[in-house]
Amino acid sequence: MALLALDDQGFKQSLWTATGGDAPHCPPLDTDKQADIAIVGGGFTGLSTALHLAERGVSVIVLEAREPGWGASGRNGGQVISGLKHDLAELERLVGPEMARRMIGFADKSADTAFAIIDRLKLDCDAVRGGWVQSAHGVGVLEDQKKKAEKMAARGRAVSMLSQQEMIERVGTDWYVGGLFDAAGGTVQPLKLARGLARAAQAAGAQIHGETAVTGLAQAPHGWSLTTGDGMTVTAGKVLLCTNGYSDLAPLQDATTQSVVPFYSYQMATKPLSDNLLKSLPVHGLGVSEARRVLSYYRIDSQGRFIMGARGKLNGSLDDSAFDLAKQRMQEMFPRLTGVPMENFWNGRVAVTTDSLPRLMQIAPGLGAAIGWNGRGVAMTTATGSVLADWLCDVPHKDLPMPINAPRLIPFHWLKRPASGVAVMWKSFLDRRERKL
Repeated sequence: MALLALDDQGFKQSLWTATGGDAPHCPPLDTDKQADIAIVGGGFTGLSTALHLAERGVSVIVLEAREPGWGASGRNGGQVISGLKHDLAELERLVGPEMARRMIGFADKSADTAFAIIDRLKLDCDAVRGGWVQSAHGVGVLEDQKKKAEKMAARGRAVSMLSQQEMIERVGTDWYVGGLFDAAGGTVQPLKLARGLARAAQAAGAQIHGETAVTGLAQAPHGWSLTTGDGMTVTAGKVLLCTNGYSDLAPLQDATTQSVVPFYSYQMATKPLSDNLLKSLPVHGLGVSEARRVLSYYRIDSQGRFIMGARGKLNGSLDDSAFDLAKQRMQEMFPRLTGVPMENFWNGRVAVTTDSLPRLMQIAPGLGAAIGWNGRGVAMTTATGSVLADWLCDVPHKDLPMPINAPRLIPFHWLKRPASGVAVMWKSFLDRRERKL
């Protein structure tokens, strides 16, 4: 099956597609248009940016090859997680002391910002702020989490450590030795969130065109010209590329295709469970993910389904064996779910960077990109829309809470995805070793 067809199938099979209600009306572009700013990609990043631009009175057009939320935004686990994967010291080494302080301050509040946008716009997306748990699979990992929690608490984060017994009570499994609880987190129905952001952006004045693949990008006398697969043209003073893990489906710039490494994350969902089973599982609104390098993540949805996510096949295959790790993890940690019927199996692409930091890039004058959310995109992308709107409205880089850099292409990029299979084996070995210590 062709890659694009596989990705279409992954979207169609998703639980979120089955329960997401009607999509907003985003007709294909059928005439040439002009705008102040054109955005390529209708996920959280592009939609939140379009919303914040439109609310400022900026004319903005979003061009989406499928429909809003079709990519990672509408297929992810729906866990709203604050912060980045780095602590302040690591960020200082990567981006310098001043930017590190601004960046971590913004990231620490990203879940607050995302939930505030949902509340302000009254978005119907099953949002519940039940917190987030990062579970520890070994004693050494738990000690590292304690140090991390101390640093987070010193910055004002509402975090606490959970004992093994508390993990049993909150998460419903004794497989972990403990974990870190962050009260700022929670869960959403991600496709509903994407569709809600699209409707809100349209109501503010943004134009959103679905089924409109951009096939050409060129400089024009007063900015940029984008050509669609149907031969229509959009001219705009500035262009922002928000194609993330799907950049290679319609490659417009090496900066987007070679700055991230996409891989597939796989999820499966049970049928709605009985109240008796739900009593011993995470409550609805609590997101759980692991500190393992080859991690799994899980939650309960608004209808009482258990949803488990994990790594799968590198080629995007949706055959039964692609979900073996997710099935193994579920049975290992929640043996009482063995034999419970699964109703949905789907996948989607995560885009990772070599340093686990997002890429906000100035590719050329008037041409930028925002990609590389490293599996923590729900909060960060929704919150970053206002930052990108500031940047596109010429707020100086020094006044933004995230760095804007020139593209840094990954050397030997074509080798990274095949090599990730070997990396997964090595990381799995390290995870098992930590479990035994």
